[in-house]
Amino acid sequence: MKIKAEFSGGLELIFKSKEVSVEVEENGSFAVKDLVKKLKELILERPEFFLTTTDEIRPGILVLVNDADWEIHDKENTILENNDTVSFIST
Repeated sequence: MKIKAEFSGGLELIFKSKEVSVEVEENGSFAVKDLVKKLKELILERPEFFLTTTDEIRPGILVLVNDADWEIHDKENTILENNDTVSFIST
């Protein structure tokens, strides 16, 4: 399964890219919180701009799943499917 993560509002600086593709095995469900764990491994510096000390998305970062606010889904528990796009926008 392939998930695309997009970054803007300054987050692209800590990921050194405006977007990354994450490949995951299709055995079991894969949620936004699982994507965040994988993305944490890609942060080269200043992870505190993206995550809190408890590895939650920092306040002030808008998260969209396929262009819809994750708040109308199930936030970090939103189950992702093949070719979904998750956007992280620092406000």
